[in-house]
Amino acid sequence: MQTFTIAAAIAFLATSVYGAPASSKAEARQFQALITFNGADPNAYFTQSVPTDGSTFSIYNPLSVTSITSAGGATCTFYGIDGSQTVVVGAQTVPVGPPQTQVSGSCRAF
Repeated sequence: MQTFTIAAAIAFLATSVYGAPASSKAEARQFQALITFNGADPNAYFTQSVPTDGSTFSIYNPLSVTSITSAGGATCTFYGIDGSQTVVVGAQTVPVGPPQTQVSGSCRAF
């Protein structure tokens, strides 16, 4: 009887662990990326949390951006009002050239 109880407990634990629905890798990595848009003046900046599912989001701040900083975990592309395209991969700061207001972006977790 004791052997049966132990075997049943092990079987239950195995199905509890391995029988759980598997979430996709993309779902496990979904989070909000923290992006900082920097202006020429060190006191001129704003921060925005953005989705990392590849969707396009809008940026509603008229600041002329000179660089974009990401806290990491995603690859992001940002589009400026005058046609700039700035790609930020992981945790880094990338200059925007020429400086301009950013209007939209898209990020994907990696």
